[in-house]
Amino acid sequence: MDYYDKPMLAGACGRESVTKSTIILASILFMSYAGVGFASEINPARDYQEYCARCHGADGKGNGRDAGKIEGYQATDLSLLSKNNRGKFPSQEIYDVIDGGKRVPGHSDWNSPMPLWGMQFQLQGKEYSSESEAQVKRRTSALVKYIESMQEN
Repeated sequence: MDYYDKPMLAGACGRESVTKSTIILASILFMSYAGVGFASEINPARDYQEYCARCHGADGKGNGRDAGKIEGYQATDLSLLSKNNRGKFPSQEIYDVIDGGKRVPGHSDWNSPMPLWGMQFQLQGKEYSSESEAQVKRRTSALVKYIESMQEN
């Protein structure tokens, strides 16, 4: 009898199939679970494109497709924030504007075209919870760093 014809090999193959199936199932479950985490990952480039670029432009120059649609409002050239602030990027001010904690000229009234992203970034169904507020801070901080990376030298 050849080694491959032994009866115990059939049993081993059966266990091997179960083991492979278990590994495949575990992988699928892990990917499903991990997908939830990936979906909620903070992506400041995506946030910028989705929430900012329509007015400030993909390059931050204030030339987005909606930049001049509201009379009396001109989108800020975000690439010049450091240059216009004596070479220092105004992180906290930009954070406050994005979050809605600070209204600036052109964004000073509640009918401003600049939305309060701090409200938009809240976790649905968990608004203003500590978990949601932490998410808003992480997301807004990441967006501020992204805008800082756009600065002209």
